[in-house]
Amino acid sequence: MSIVRFAFCLAASSLFAVSPSVFAQSPANPAAKPTSQIVATDLIVTDASGHRVTHLQSSDFTVLDNGTPRKILAFQSPRVAQSSTAKPTPPDSVEIILDNVNTPDLRIGYIRQCTEDFLRLNGGKLSSPVSIYHFDGKGIALAVGPSTDGNQLAQQLHSVEAAQRPYLNIEGFYNLTDRLQASLNAVGAFLAHESTQPGHKLVIWIGRGWPLMMNTQSFADRKQEQTFFTTLTALISASRHARVTLYSVESARTPDERTVEWMDYAMYLKPVTNPMHTPVGSFSVQALSVKTGGVAFSFSGATDLATTIQQAVRDANKSYFLAFASPLDGPPDQYHSLTITVNKPGLTVRTRSGFYSGQ
Repeated sequence: MSIVRFAFCLAASSLFAVSPSVFAQSPANPAAKPTSQIVATDLIVTDASGHRVTHLQSSDFTVLDNGTPRKILAFQSPRVAQSSTAKPTPPDSVEIILDNVNTPDLRIGYIRQCTEDFLRLNGGKLSSPVSIYHFDGKGIALAVGPSTDGNQLAQQLHSVEAAQRPYLNIEGFYNLTDRLQASLNAVGAFLAHESTQPGHKLVIWIGRGWPLMMNTQSFADRKQEQTFFTTLTALISASRHARVTLYSVESARTPDERTVEWMDYAMYLKPVTNPMHTPVGSFSVQALSVKTGGVAFSFSGATDLATTIQQAVRDANKSYFLAFASPLDGPPDQYHSLTITVNKPGLTVRTRSGFYSGQ
């Protein structure tokens, strides 16, 4: 079986100095200064019972960019509502990443088994092509897939050797920083690859979560603070350009195994608008999930891990896509809040919380 790995190397002279160049997009005409940027986003609409609503039209939506209404320039309904069109959109792809860098030994086998159980649900019939990846110290490697045959994927995954986890052999502060650095490197390279692939992708990250390193002050100087801010804006923008919606799933088996820090990500959901203040927790996989329009699933005790994965996958082929123009009338990297509503009672929109100008 061939292995495809997504990784890039960083020569960082300071802590967390992640280069945003991997996300960079060159303008078609560097000499021309654009007056606006096209902002596109995927979104899910649910009713009061949590069911996905897929029959709406563009006229049902209102887009507010920093509170200012914007005209919808492009609109696409969910694929389930397009079966009669001449050129149906491709199905959403589901990319499941098993985090072996930040996950304790005792949970790795459990995560793999529950992933196999998910693949076998509904007789192994998957509504969208699914791929399974391993994340280790060298990056993210494709293990099996893509395929809509869950039984075959489960059988193949069972025979694939688990990835190695070099960072958990050392405890302490530098273990945390190394793991966070490796996680950011891996997701950055993965997003760069996903931007070359068509369609909408649901990326489901399963594990203990990345180190939040709460109350950590790790900036050597203002230049490093700016680099940290640029890295965050690049990650968020890269996920939008790649049409990636991120979901994170806590991997605990029992209440005693719950990660203490998992729910602390809620402290870092506020938009980062000041380049001189970028909390490390803003880079948590949970916070990034919510900011990209996905969900951070915590351990509930009511369902097993396989069922939780299935809850995330239910969004596949249920998302709308729309685009609008946002004026470039200020300095670059300015945060814009994004609010999308539906003019029908009882319906809720889940999408990105915002974007950065010029990216």
